[in-house]
Amino acid sequence: MDKAQTDQTSEAPAAPQEERTARHLRMLAEAAEIHMEVMKATRTEAVEAPQPGVDYPQRIAVIARSLRLTLLLEQKFAGQREERRKAAAKREAAQEDWHALRVKLAMLAAAYESSEDGEEVHRRATEVCERVERPEVAELVEASRAEVAVAALCRRWGYPPTVERWLEMADEAMEELGFLPSQDGEDDPEPPEPRSAAPGRRRPKPPDTG
Repeated sequence: MDKAQTDQTSEAPAAPQEERTARHLRMLAEAAEIHMEVMKATRTEAVEAPQPGVDYPQRIAVIARSLRLTLLLEQKFAGQREERRKAAAKREAAQEDWHALRVKLAMLAAAYESSEDGEEVHRRATEVCERVERPEVAELVEASRAEVAVAALCRRWGYPPTVERWLEMADEAMEELGFLPSQDGEDDPEPPEPRSAAPGRRRPKPPDTG
């Protein structure tokens, strides 16, 4: 799935709610200012021109209580907005981690399928794990769709550019690891069918990605 499309889809429902929360916070801030103005005006009247029969301490106490409730409500709205921001940040980080893991597993699949024996599998898999951590590679993966990133890395590292095959194997691995739901509803999906080995060629063991 296109990473940009996924991000837009996940953020779309949150926008109206964030706008409402911001509007409510502005209203509450204005209400708090009005409370303060009324309290100051009441104090000025009580000191400079008190009206007969008016209980100014009681009036100020009522305004103060209303102001306190307004501030508590403002704090609650602000806290909810901060929680939503943190949740959105966690979702974004999880999406980035999922995307990076998918590309990494695709490149490990390419390394596995391109190796002649177990020793070469280990060497290539180690190289892939080291290379994907490099800043320039991480930046490429983060900024690109999985198909684009895998194709670019295959060209850069000399692997066959069968991108769909590598991503398919990555998705199967992620499904088995529990990162993706089973496509067919089975608890134990079948592993990918290995390609036919060349005559006289020993099939290497799959790399340990855990």
